Amino acid sequence: MNIPHSCQHGTKVKKALQKLRQKDNLLEIIDFALEYRENTISLIGIKDIDPERNLGDYQNISYFLLSENTRPVVIDPGLRKADWIKEILGIEECDVIITHFHLDHWIGYAPYKGQSFYASPICRTVLSDMVGIERTGKSIFFEGRLTDYHRRSTPVRAVNDAEKLLPINEKINEITVDKHYENKELALKFFELPYGQTEGTLYGVLQTPHLKVLFASDLFVIINNVLKIEPHYAFKAKEMVVKDITVALRALLGMKTDAPPEFQKNLKKLCCPDKIVLGHGILDFSTYNKKIEHLLSELEELRRIEREHII
Repeated sequence: MNIPHSCQHGTKVKKALQKLRQKDNLLEIIDFALEYRENTISLIGIKDIDPERNLGDYQNISYFLLSENTRPVVIDPGLRKADWIKEILGIEECDVIITHFHLDHWIGYAPYKGQSFYASPICRTVLSDMVGIERTGKSIFFEGRLTDYHRRSTPVRAVNDAEKLLPINEKINEITVDKHYENKELALKFFELPYGQTEGTLYGVLQTPHLKVLFASDLFVIINNVLKIEPHYAFKAKEMVVKDITVALRALLGMKTDAPPEFQKNLKKLCCPDKIVLGHGILDFSTYNKKIEHLLSELEELRRIEREHII
């Protein structure tokens, strides 16, 4: 489903985007204007491409939801040194949602201190209670499990940031399977599911009469136009994590799952969105539907082979 052409960002957002897109800022920006009731919801994704400032290949996209006279929402504040971005967007009071505990999804939280933070119980525990006694990069990254099994290297500057920023002492409100985050003005809900790249992943749905947007964290990535998964095994074995991802993909495609009853209601919310918002890009579901089906079949075959032939 296409976004209505008549829907445009408000004047303040237009001016902010114009400033942010200035060449010297070294930012990549994705933006959509979504019609909702009598207002416009601006969905803005920002990636830092400054090699002296960003996280290198590890850099993800931070997302901002803005609407006139509505409390903004910041999803995964992964931009280092981003006070100026917050200022240009005109964000004062806001809600901050961290979808999971990997460093690239929270390393830029400092400009939002004092605001309302939300995360899953596991994410809150990792970032607030599992930092490590020695206060060294090693204790943070190994005991804190912030980069387990990431294939992309982590710049030293990010390790140094983590030393200073952890533990997160802000009050973090927990989002669970039953306790959701809801922002009616932005048509937005977030909830926890144990089916994703990591344990304690949050999924979000923004649904207007014209469009359904699924925030799917790092469920998968696109590399050279190939759909891939990058599972992380901080709390579960590889076989369990791959199985969990197949459950999420089946739900995304509207297929039946063998998930316990307490998760079925939330899994149904993943079904057939128009846009899939990921940590490293936004996809059109209709374009990638067949590729997701193919990936699912490959993963299920892999599980069958491991189950039947590997001791």
